[in-house]
Amino acid sequence: MICEELKSRKNFVEEDFIELKNSVEEIIKIFEKYKDMRKNSKGYIEEMKRFLGEINITLKEKKLTDKELINLVELRRTYFNFHDNSLSEYAVYDKDDLEKTNKANREITVVIERLKKILYKITEKVMYHMI
Repeated sequence: MICEELKSRKNFVEEDFIELKNSVEEIIKIFEKYKDMRKNSKGYIEEMKRFLGEINITLKEKKLTDKELINLVELRRTYFNFHDNSLSEYAVYDKDDLEKTNKANREITVVIERLKKILYKITEKVMYHMI
């Protein structure tokens, strides 16, 4: 099993998932802070809350199946491919306040990059053990 191999090599640790959890919580907070600046924010927020729920279950049960690990790889691809519904394309806009728009988008970029970094870190370990 991929999961057992990762755990046995001590390179796949609970701290990664704690960092992932914190990152998703931060994204939810920022998206909610600026939700009035984007009409479809609710969908993104709900998706992130579902993902956070899965992370919390994993941390609580202290186990992760190979299927869930592989799903994380696919999730990374989905969240960060450049298409209309990806996190990479998430931005907000206030036509009456460009300074607010720029500030909000800088904050959003920082939290999305943090999520991207931790997901990449986890999924690279998974991919290494799948080959």
